[in-house]
Amino acid sequence: MEEVSREYIAAGKAAGKENHFEEDPLAFSKLLWKGRIEQYHKAEEHFVNNPDKKFAFFDRSLIDVVAYLHHKNTTVEAWEEELKTHPYDRCFLVAPVAEIYQTDHLRMESFEQAVVLHQQLVKSYKQYGQIVEVPFLSPEERVDFILKHCNA
Repeated sequence: MEEVSREYIAAGKAAGKENHFEEDPLAFSKLLWKGRIEQYHKAEEHFVNNPDKKFAFFDRSLIDVVAYLHHKNTTVEAWEEELKTHPYDRCFLVAPVAEIYQTDHLRMESFEQAVVLHQQLVKSYKQYGQIVEVPFLSPEERVDFILKHCNA
């Protein structure tokens, strides 16, 4: 599934918001929550229509929305409850790597900020489900690593 946050970041910039999440974390998160709920339901529908398919991969999940809000010392209790009805079987996390980390007009966090956010992601993912931390590997080796864990 595509990463919806980049779409919302770009829309915010077009509306004059330099960093929508920093300016209004809750409003931005509401957009993300809605987009990621839609992705989740599309995946469910895909499995109903294609029972032979085993996996759906998301770049980010509903848990990320909650984790980023926790980073801002904010919670939405209804979302925390809703996570219980939108489980993820297995979540793969890849830590930021200084040698390849780059910012752009839509990824504005410094490497140091990305590391702090990653720590919050790990904490939140552990709270809501099974995580597998993916080591820094070549893209091909990373795919092999993930697929081996999917078939485990």
